[in-house]
Amino acid sequence: MAIDREASLKNAEKFLRVGRLDAAIGEYARVAEDQPKDWNTANALGDLYVRAGQPDKAVTLYRRIAEHLLAEGFYPKAGALFKKILKSSPDDEPSQVRLGEISATQGLMADAKAYYSAIATRRRQRGDTTGADEIVIRLGTLDPDDLDARRAGAQAAERNGDAAAAARQYRELYDAFLEEGRPEDAAGILKDCVRCNPGANDPGLLLPLAGLALREGRLDDARTLLSQLPAAGPTGRDGIVDLAWKLVESHPASAAVCVDVATDAFVAASDFAEAATLLQAFTTRVPGQIPALLRLVEVCVDGSLEGTVYEAQALLADAYLAEGRADEARVIAEDLVSRDPSHAGHTGRLRRALEILNVDDIEAEIAARVAPAARESFDTFADRDVLDDDPVQEAPVAPVPSQTAGTAPTPPVLAPTPSVPRARVDPAESAPDRLGESKPLANVEVDLTSLLGELEKQAATPMPGPRAPANLDAVFAGMRTDTGDCSATDESGDYFSLARTYLEMGLPQEAIASLEIAARSPHYRFAASSMLAQIYRDASELAPAIEWLERAAEVSPPGPDEGRALLYDLADVLETVGEPARALAVFLELQADAPGYHDVADRVSRLSRAETEG
Repeated sequence: MAIDREASLKNAEKFLRVGRLDAAIGEYARVAEDQPKDWNTANALGDLYVRAGQPDKAVTLYRRIAEHLLAEGFYPKAGALFKKILKSSPDDEPSQVRLGEISATQGLMADAKAYYSAIATRRRQRGDTTGADEIVIRLGTLDPDDLDARRAGAQAAERNGDAAAAARQYRELYDAFLEEGRPEDAAGILKDCVRCNPGANDPGLLLPLAGLALREGRLDDARTLLSQLPAAGPTGRDGIVDLAWKLVESHPASAAVCVDVATDAFVAASDFAEAATLLQAFTTRVPGQIPALLRLVEVCVDGSLEGTVYEAQALLADAYLAEGRADEARVIAEDLVSRDPSHAGHTGRLRRALEILNVDDIEAEIAARVAPAARESFDTFADRDVLDDDPVQEAPVAPVPSQTAGTAPTPPVLAPTPSVPRARVDPAESAPDRLGESKPLANVEVDLTSLLGELEKQAATPMPGPRAPANLDAVFAGMRTDTGDCSATDESGDYFSLARTYLEMGLPQEAIASLEIAARSPHYRFAASSMLAQIYRDASELAPAIEWLERAAEVSPPGPDEGRALLYDLADVLETVGEPARALAVFLELQADAPGYHDVADRVSRLSRAETEG
């Protein structure tokens, strides 16, 4: 039958007042046994057990009460009872575990870590490494922001054979370390993750793994990892490209691996334009990368990207030249010149390659490539009735006169100088000669009377009417004409034609050497010398301009207009360089021959007045 609780508790109080602790314990025990959910009585009984030196009995009661309160959600009261247990039994691990859990539930992370750490330390001290690792794993789950504790927990899981859980935690930690700005720790965690799960094919894992391998110089390993990403679709391919741009400044060789793998993916999808765009961007950021340039040319050819392939070839030739690989550069430059003989850059590349290879006659070698290609190009346009809307001609030339078989071709000559005088140039600011300093002016007297007399004779003979503008067939007439024994004239004609081609291409400096050779022949001296004079005048190199004008004046001009234009130019340049007396003499003779020619009368008046005042 049930006992009288109130009477029993009153008797227990009497026993305590008279010092009979055992009797009081007996009364409380009877009540606790009769009413097991009387937690207050059980707690009081536990306290009496402590006073009586019976801690084990006290711990049992405290634990039963604490577990009940914990289950009911009374965490502070439960915690207080577990702490009572630790006072009676400091090494009671179950109570420490419970206190750690309660502290974590209440957000008291420092207290929770302290309880768990004490347990792990005690277990290690007694050699229970497995038990210690269990606590470390639990510590790793407490605070998501404590990355070091999380890493220790993952490592403990790996030590205890739970590779799957460890790999999952490592993968999560990789992202967390990156977000916290700890890339070195992230890299280490990534290696741990691969160790636990070597067959992982997660794109989010493969890409950083490849990046790590690339930064460490393990290019083959990185290529193997990267090659698995395109299977993930455009996202994987784009990730490779993004990785390339992240590495391009610090690790260009590693970036090249990314570009190569991404190019493979684009080509496999027949997206040649995207592949070429990627390679172009890479070679722009990292110039001179021959493997990438070779791949760019290959992609352009396979994808029929005509506009891009020529630019790629030019860059490849430049890269070869920079490395001194003139043989490869020459082959590419010859191909480019044959396709576009009017492109100054292509001709320049061929010239540099020939110079490196120490070719004896560079001009002849270039001519052998430029001339046929230029003629073929012109013929192609002519067949299609298409002409260049804005041809580049550094020096205007007159039509080529007709010729008879068996005679040397008559060289075209410069058109007469326009009536607007050239701007004067300070001779002290003249540019140096292309092979050194400008040559000093020679005091060569021109036999103007003889020259003008020759002009009068030629004026009596009507000149043939103007023909249509010369095409490239006319330019190369000297090359195709059989002149019998006139081999020297043939050679001069070849160089003269080559110079004409250079001028039409807008390459006056390249034309100089060929014109100098052509000027050795009397047949071409007037035209070649006149062209050279104009080239030097355009370059503000007036001393050599005068020299070549005087050389042109030594031979008969093709006609009166050409001769007068030459004398006008000579006088104009003489006046510009500060030779007024010589300029006046030339203008006077020109005025006597053609009184109304351009502004000669005004020039004579001004120079005469200056001479008188001087």
